[in-house]
Amino acid sequence: MNQQVSFPADSRQTLQKGRACVNCRRRKVKCDGAKPLCGPCATCPSAFSDCEYTANGRSHSQILEEQISILQTRIEELERPDQPRSFVSLSKPIINRQPFSPSSPTNTIGLGPLLSQFHLQQKMSICPNHPSAQSMPTELPFFVLQALVHNFLHSASCFGFFLDTQAFHDAVTSRHGRRLPPVLMNVMYLWGVHLSKDDRITAYEPAFLVHALRSTAGSLSGTHPRTILHSIQASVLLAYYFIRNGRVLESQYHIAAAMSIALSAGLHRIRSPRGERPQEFGEERPPPLCSTAVEGERISAWWSVLTLNNCHGSPSNVSYGECGLRIDTPWPLDMRDYVEHPHLLPSQSSETVTKFLADVPDNARGDTALHAKASILFEEAMRISSRGDKRDYLHDIDILDNRIDALTASLPPIRSKRMLVVHSLCHGATIQLHRPFAKERMCSFLKALAAARVIVHTITRTDVPKLGLVDPVLALLWSSACFALNAGISRRQGNPKSCYSEAEVSDGVEVVIRAMEVFAPHCRLMNEKLNAVRRAYFEGPKARKDSE
Repeated sequence: MNQQVSFPADSRQTLQKGRACVNCRRRKVKCDGAKPLCGPCATCPSAFSDCEYTANGRSHSQILEEQISILQTRIEELERPDQPRSFVSLSKPIINRQPFSPSSPTNTIGLGPLLSQFHLQQKMSICPNHPSAQSMPTELPFFVLQALVHNFLHSASCFGFFLDTQAFHDAVTSRHGRRLPPVLMNVMYLWGVHLSKDDRITAYEPAFLVHALRSTAGSLSGTHPRTILHSIQASVLLAYYFIRNGRVLESQYHIAAAMSIALSAGLHRIRSPRGERPQEFGEERPPPLCSTAVEGERISAWWSVLTLNNCHGSPSNVSYGECGLRIDTPWPLDMRDYVEHPHLLPSQSSETVTKFLADVPDNARGDTALHAKASILFEEAMRISSRGDKRDYLHDIDILDNRIDALTASLPPIRSKRMLVVHSLCHGATIQLHRPFAKERMCSFLKALAAARVIVHTITRTDVPKLGLVDPVLALLWSSACFALNAGISRRQGNPKSCYSEAEVSDGVEVVIRAMEVFAPHCRLMNEKLNAVRRAYFEGPKARKDSE
């Protein structure tokens, strides 16, 4: 296949103006453009480890400096409350009620024309891209907020949104509905800004992030009857936000926060035979479950948190088995089924995950339940593969391998983005389970390679450019498939009798690379994984062979 590739910069070539790294520009040193660490930074006595380039936008350190500046400005405002405020007030979620369809295109309400109208009305004279431009008006008008709401809700399912989307939309857009707490609104606005492609909006993303983080600090002290759910949802959305932006440590913090709140509220014991029910914060008794839909949101909340933890929480915050966490909450249903088919929920439920891992049959076949099951198998594969002497766990590996194969065989065809993630998680679990043994056991090598090839086949049958936004876990799964395929190239060169030709394996890597290139410009995690794949592929055995 013909594939346009990017090779590392040649140190003998003269870089174009503005292409040098940030450190070399500050020190006025000639930069060779090498990545991830240029020559001058590598040889400097102080050994710069933050060699960054700004050709594709601001560097991470510049973003952090801007955020620090914003926080310092906020501290000064708190110290001098009599001075005019420079931050945006996000306390007016009262906008016109309109019907909402999650399947509508993401550009139903464009931010560009609305923002242009707003700028014209306000006669703004300061460019928002200017470093000192913290002067957005003190209150965004309802039509801009409405655009942010829609931008977020149309893609919310990709980022762990478990609340009833239609009910949430009605609550936000109704003039007479109950006002939602600031923590959830501010996080939603942050996502709306983040997903916008208008530079005049995204320029304010750091300010919206500050608002969102500040509101989470005291979210559990609210008096709203759904404080627990809203706080969990805000933490889940923030975790996905940081995951998408490649900020691992901050994402781990919010994953742990969401899991801690969910466990403290007892969401893992819903419909438990031990009579325990989830509690809301600040109440002496658990409130009555007024409807199956309300209970369904709590069930979905638990599995959304656990799925997030299983796919991105490394090291995991929970463990299963005899000494692990006992989860009694029944498998989740798709949101509409809680209302239309409440009989699908069992009257009592116990040891849900333990029974699943033991291959006890159940009737949970919805997309949401399959997503949760696949994430559990993926997390178990991660746990086993990270153990020390893996020869002591061959029996566990065989059991889990059979369980992954059984779930994979039962999956329905891919007809949604969620099912694309489910299929990828199952094959990714196989890769993760067998990769540590690939050099020692031919059967493990072939198993991981076969799973990677299935991911490639799935991508080729998917119209990737039309997917829009996707779950960031695909960055991890697709890159792991590339690494397994790249190992296949090395093994093929050492064993010409391998069942896969080098051309087949190479073509598979390039298919995945092209798919990742679709999302890399707008997802920092995907871009980081893509760069790692390119380094392993183009600088590996194939590149050396081509140069001979």
